Amino acid sequence: MPIPDSILAKEYSLVMERAYAFEPIDGDLKKWRGFVPAISDEGDIPLEIEIFLPDNFPNVPPVVEVVTPITHPNLTHDKILEMRMLARWRDSYHLFQVMVEIIRLFSKVPVRRIKETPKEVDHQIQLNPLIAQQEQLEVILKQKRKELDEIKAKQSKQITTKTLEKEKQKHIEEEILNVENQLFAIEQQFEDYEVSSIEFAKKFYSLKKRLYLLEEQS
Repeated sequence: MPIPDSILAKEYSLVMERAYAFEPIDGDLKKWRGFVPAISDEGDIPLEIEIFLPDNFPNVPPVVEVVTPITHPNLTHDKILEMRMLARWRDSYHLFQVMVEIIRLFSKVPVRRIKETPKEVDHQIQLNPLIAQQEQLEVILKQKRKELDEIKAKQSKQITTKTLEKEKQKHIEEEILNVENQLFAIEQQFEDYEVSSIEFAKKFYSLKKRLYLLEEQS
């Protein structure tokens, strides 16, 4: 069953707000490409990453492929990236969280670039995708700022009770998303032994209570 347009639109909006390193491939919201920095013995190097959303997303996780030729402990022979988040996927997770986790992974675990057979390398060709990526992101950001300005202009003309209710619901949904994101972060920190079990329990149940209250209001 194809992914509903409403889910794709929401994931697109969240990515544009929180994960600027990625964009849809040829406008297809089920296929994404981005360039993320990775630590290596050569210093930081850019990795080209592609993410594909299966038809039954978000019930199943996205598929992450590393296009840049590298070796890495989390990379299979088919260039598919394996991460704990994807292995323990929940339908409450979002695409932007996958992107953030990819960036986090390559900032902590070094990669090794696979050297190609000797041939002259055109560095400008290598830079072209990055330049194009930056230009496209600037266009998207400009469009988003324009859309935000238009929304603010419309809101300043007339605020009705119905509009206020919609804004209240939107705020609650954003709060729910933020709490879910905090829950995801504290779970990752606990699994990485960055917080104690006592601290994890306090934060986890506090966030769970907050999430329950917000869901009651929605």
